[in-house]
Amino acid sequence: MGQPIIFTRSLAASNATSIAASQSPGAGTIAIANTTSGVTLDVQRRISIVSGGNDSGINFTVNGTNQSGAPISDTIAGGNATAVQTNQDFLTVTSIGHTGSVASTLTAGTNGVGSSQWQILNWWNTTPVLNIAVEIRTGTANYTIEYTLDDPNILPGTGGLNVSGLPYALPFPDPVLAGNSTTGHTSYQIPILAFRLTTNSGTGTLVCRAIQSGLGSP
Repeated sequence: MGQPIIFTRSLAASNATSIAASQSPGAGTIAIANTTSGVTLDVQRRISIVSGGNDSGINFTVNGTNQSGAPISDTIAGGNATAVQTNQDFLTVTSIGHTGSVASTLTAGTNGVGSSQWQILNWWNTTPVLNIAVEIRTGTANYTIEYTLDDPNILPGTGGLNVSGLPYALPFPDPVLAGNSTTGHTSYQIPILAFRLTTNSGTGTLVCRAIQSGLGSP
């Protein structure tokens, strides 16, 4: 039997200004709360940028690190008097750049969304059976199990089969545990490369347990 995977995850309450207070910057960088060492969050999670005007014509680039300490960067288009969020999950934010002057004001912080690190599986297994259970241990939360067919550590780059490259592993929601608010269980009978637990909302404590059939793990 494969090595069991067990981890606990909870998100602190969202804070729309925890990274950058309301400001009206020109092109360049946004003044973040700690310009020396960057802003450290409770756990890795999405970064939300809230525009007071129409910033859909400019891009924002968030730089920092994930839960494992690896440097990551994510570029997203601004919103039209609304919030946008990163695709990747940051534990620290060291800088936020943008390609043009903002229309009005903006803030940067956290919302209620965040994903765990990808849990990489043994894809050499000849019997790809995987069971995953998520327990809501305390409080309330809405969550989704997501899986990917990409290797999160070695993403396809330019050239070869992928001429455009991938900035992050492409996630797919589990058909059973998607937008779930109670303790639940799902299983896979097909090979996948990795899975993660995504909190959609709430500050409850989630405990994820998984076991893969076969001998050992990668």
